[in-house]
Amino acid sequence: MAVLGIVTFSLVLSIQLVKNRYDEINEGIFWKKFDQSWMHLVTNVPKSNQIGTTTFYNDKVIFTIPKSEKKTLYYPAGLHLFQYKIIKISTSGRVRGDTVVFTSDVTNLKYIISFQLAWGDYRIKKETN
Repeated sequence: MAVLGIVTFSLVLSIQLVKNRYDEINEGIFWKKFDQSWMHLVTNVPKSNQIGTTTFYNDKVIFTIPKSEKKTLYYPAGLHLFQYKIIKISTSGRVRGDTVVFTSDVTNLKYIISFQLAWGDYRIKKETN
């Protein structure tokens, strides 16, 4: 019985470690897709001569160029938005300065996205929760 208990405990611990690593990888993939989608939007909004938007909801972020494109990214498990936000991109590709905050249960980090006033730049600052 003792051996079976030890094996079961080891197996449960291993499964949890694999799940945590899987969640970390999914979070990393989300941030890469976010960057690609943002850069695509900032690049294509001036070409379309329309105002683009990036809308942060509780479960997803939507990148939109009216009458043209709409891309939705769902947040991975454990990533939580602090507050609903809309970031607008002007027809010239410029954005107004703003901040969006996420917290992660997986990495125990707070992600602070600062959208820079000007040509669609942003920075992500990571802080421990």
